[in-house]
Amino acid sequence: MAQLIISDIHADIRALDAIMEITRDQAFIDRYGEITRIINLGDVVGRGFHPIEVIERLLDCGEETNLVSIMGNHDEAFLLNRDITGSDSASIEAHSALRGNQRCMQFLKSLPQYLVDEGNRILAVHGGPIDPSTIKERTCPDDLLYRRTWQRISECGYDYCDGTGYHYTPEHALMYVKESLGRGFLTLCGHEHLEACYMEVGGKPKSIIDGMIRREEVFSNRRIHIKSMMRQEGVSYLVRVGIAGPVGYAGSGQDLGSTSHFGLLWEYKGANWVGLFGFRV
Repeated sequence: MAQLIISDIHADIRALDAIMEITRDQAFIDRYGEITRIINLGDVVGRGFHPIEVIERLLDCGEETNLVSIMGNHDEAFLLNRDITGSDSASIEAHSALRGNQRCMQFLKSLPQYLVDEGNRILAVHGGPIDPSTIKERTCPDDLLYRRTWQRISECGYDYCDGTGYHYTPEHALMYVKESLGRGFLTLCGHEHLEACYMEVGGKPKSIIDGMIRREEVFSNRRIHIKSMMRQEGVSYLVRVGIAGPVGYAGSGQDLGSTSHFGLLWEYKGANWVGLFGFRV
């Protein structure tokens, strides 16, 4: 049995279908197990061109297996009619049609800000785990930017807020989760589009992505690049799975290419493993 983690699909039906095809490949199932739960970390809509198709596909998947979906900042902005730069005219037109689809709109409106799975010691969020009410020093007047949907990992070594959201250090995130939920939680996030992996060592976060086990495998005639680690009991982690749907970012200057990402949690020989998977769409 395995759990599939996806984030930032961004109305990219081609990428979503490719991920589903890969994880349903019999060779994949033989290697990692059948998917028993899908954790969708948000940003289902925005930038891409097939928001209705993506939501309908997710709903169909939810009829076959357990599906848990979290609110993303693009999902939230869409519901609040707030503009986020980057969507071209074709994407805007496709999302206008989405507003008339009652089933899909109900799906978006029902999304929670986070998920806590006590049994598996998992905290699932789109951007960050920190309760906005605990952030006292505020430099931005817009409260929306402090929500878990808009939080993101800081690359500067300190917390700050700008027009894109609240940037938190891995140390802040791991400390908050430990104090509020306890030790040994795996925090899963998306929002930023590159993979990242931190673990708590001696009370401090350590980036371990460069030390993860790396290999290539082929499933569904696609070459998959895999980074994996064995999850240690009682140890806290912060893992960002990367963007699933890059189609809407073509030509945006973010150099995402056509690489799609997803995460996987599985058990092997009594140990729990965490994997980050990437492939060319």
